[in-house]
Amino acid sequence: MGQKITVRILNRQFPYEAESPEQEKSFREAAEKVDGKFYEYKNRFPDRSAEEILSIIAWNGYVEADEMQRALRAKEKDEEVLQSRLRGYLKNIDTK
Repeated sequence: MGQKITVRILNRQFPYEAESPEQEKSFREAAEKVDGKFYEYKNRFPDRSAEEILSIIAWNGYVEADEMQRALRAKEKDEEVLQSRLRGYLKNIDTK
């Protein structure tokens, strides 16, 4: 069972349970980032509602996460190719 914490986002409190100190830090940093992005967008788009701004923040977060997943998969494929080449090189060394 984790530690119960309260995270503040836009002056509202949200209870969470953090399973580790690292996860608590991640929750708190994410809340700070949401606050920062909100005020950044609110200054850029003063006519937009809080709901619209939060929707933009959520959308941007998912786009960023998707791009990171795609980049990670590409790196994993690169790693597989390199591992295969390394096995081939090592096999050639062993047979000589």
